[in-house]
Amino acid sequence: MLPSSRIARPVTVDDDQVRALIDDQFPHLADQEVGRRYTHEDHIAVRIGDHHGALFPRFALDDPLFARSADVIAPHLARFTFPVSAPIDMGRPGHGFPYHWTLVRWVSASTAAFVPLHASSARSLGAAIRQIHVPAPADAPTNPATATGLASLLSEWDRLLVFASLRGAPENRVLDVESVDSLFRVGAVAPLDVPLTWTHGRLEPRSIQSDRGQFAGILIWHRFGAGDPAADLGGAATVVPLDMRDELYAGYGEVSTATAWRAQSYQLYAALTHIELDDPFLARMAWERLIELGLAHEA
Repeated sequence: MLPSSRIARPVTVDDDQVRALIDDQFPHLADQEVGRRYTHEDHIAVRIGDHHGALFPRFALDDPLFARSADVIAPHLARFTFPVSAPIDMGRPGHGFPYHWTLVRWVSASTAAFVPLHASSARSLGAAIRQIHVPAPADAPTNPATATGLASLLSEWDRLLVFASLRGAPENRVLDVESVDSLFRVGAVAPLDVPLTWTHGRLEPRSIQSDRGQFAGILIWHRFGAGDPAADLGGAATVVPLDMRDELYAGYGEVSTATAWRAQSYQLYAALTHIELDDPFLARMAWERLIELGLAHEA
């Protein structure tokens, strides 16, 4: 969900609050330094010592996700063979911070937003996503980003499209609004032809880690739940250049035609959200993907 669709003012958490929450609720970490913080549009991540971190939601609507995330992902961690900065325990509101939060394992690496993945890493990323995408039982909690379907995004898509068309692309290019809209709508009407799987729901350049260009793990798991696997594939495609797409799918395994079309639409939606967020690293990658697809032309 985009910041523009959030009515409430985002909350923050300062270092004194973090220190008090850690000391009260996780006293075994009381001697660990409160380190660097990373502020995102929907949460704040703070490093705790060398091996832990704390993630704090900024909006009330995400409170239930943070409250459940450690319990939901716990049964899956043993089957992941890639590094995972996963929620390992739930933190409770306190010391002026109003929401549940999570204690996570800290994986030390750069993000793919800052250090792009090398071509040799696309297959490893695809294999990691396949490990996530196992069938979800009927009673699995849903992933708010992957379970609602592309049709539910149409009104927001229209708004993002107008914004991106006015924003202007790098290299004196402009967005081909008609072409990008037509391509998005192909996937938007493609059938959901696969069972729901467990999904990450936040695969993007800031949640995929890179160690000097090598795939190094996945962060930001609070949305983990059942949904359309195409949404994760589309998110990963914002990180992987078009000439690496075949390797991504080679690592992932067979993908149906309808799923590939849905993934393409999720990629386009992610690109426009990244342009709106105006993070320079995200915007750069978003425009790179759109230019590769021939959806931005010289002015």
